[in-house]
Amino acid sequence: MYLPGKSQADMEAICTSMRQLTKSLLASYPLDQGPVTLENIDDLYQHFDTNQLFLITDGMMHVTHHGQTIVSFDEGDLVGFARAFNLPSPTIRTDEFVEVHLIDRDALLRHIHSDQHRQLCWSNLLICQNSLFINQLANMSKGQKKVIAGYQNYQAGDIIIKEGDEAEHVYTLITGAADVFANGLQVGEIKEDEVFGAMAAFTHDKRSATVIARCGCTIMAMPQKEFVNLIEAQPKAAVNLIENLGRQITAMNKQLIEQSI
Repeated sequence: MYLPGKSQADMEAICTSMRQLTKSLLASYPLDQGPVTLENIDDLYQHFDTNQLFLITDGMMHVTHHGQTIVSFDEGDLVGFARAFNLPSPTIRTDEFVEVHLIDRDALLRHIHSDQHRQLCWSNLLICQNSLFINQLANMSKGQKKVIAGYQNYQAGDIIIKEGDEAEHVYTLITGAADVFANGLQVGEIKEDEVFGAMAAFTHDKRSATVIARCGCTIMAMPQKEFVNLIEAQPKAAVNLIENLGRQITAMNKQLIEQSI
């Protein structure tokens, strides 16, 4: 089992526990049929009945939601709990060669309920998987929350704006400091009282850089339209903005030159 992004130690421990629980659960389960080979399937349950579970013996399966991979399962993992019990669930897909044993839901439940130890393993396995998905979704959604106008607080390492995202707000850094990255390289910094994210307010382009809080920060977010109205009504604010942009561009050019040497 693999988690996209930076896997935390506690998540890796859960993955290890799930493999051990699955092994104990199926230790004496009769696999009557031979393995089935799968390849390049976009939605597993468009090809199999929903009462099927899948024990992976080779290759990988990926659980995805809106095209984003949440978790990938590999050899020894048992896949398909939610769909096998007619519950809403993300899509399960395969990219390359995968070999699985098909396990009938009802036969597995009879196997589980015939032994108290297997019942305990089953309960713990479901709890572990629930914890895994909740924590992984929380990690993946970090920094993707909808920004609202007003004051916002960020911790060190939090993403304030992300390269490639739609630009809806202009920001002023009230306290703290932040770093600017483009194409994975640090190209500048933002200091207190500086305005950032303003260029897109005028060009209507997507974000050209990522801004990450260097330490605890407080920022003020203003919707694009309100920001443009402010600039039109307050020429002094426009002068301050131009000065801020000039400093940022100079700093970015200096950084790029240093990195190219």
